[in-house]
Amino acid sequence: MAKKLGARKDSKWLIVGILPDVCLTPPLNIPVPYQVISDLGDAQGVIDNVQLNGNPAFVFDKSKAPKTRGDEAGSSGGVKSGTSGGDCWPKEHSNTVRIGKKYVIREGDKFHMNGRFNGE
Repeated sequence: MAKKLGARKDSKWLIVGILPDVCLTPPLNIPVPYQVISDLGDAQGVIDNVQLNGNPAFVFDKSKAPKTRGDEAGSSGGVKSGTSGGDCWPKEHSNTVRIGKKYVIREGDKFHMNGRFNGE
């Protein structure tokens, strides 16, 4: 079984959309697919007093990446979500490892992107 690394506040850690973000793009507001990404370099809500490879730990139900990038041209918002450029929240996590009573986010865990976290 492969070992997954714990996520941390570091711009080298990327969140990559697995499907295109289809946004309405001015001036005609036509739907255009965009590849979206984010990174953990500006992560918020991290556990500062626990370091993973020298950087604060990124955890479930507390940490987020503040901005999705790549869909800026679709400024009229996503066809389904109505948003663009929003924050990213973890959707998956370790079921056994916790830091500060919060589950650890690992390499490969899925995220909600574009500010559409619905509290799942």
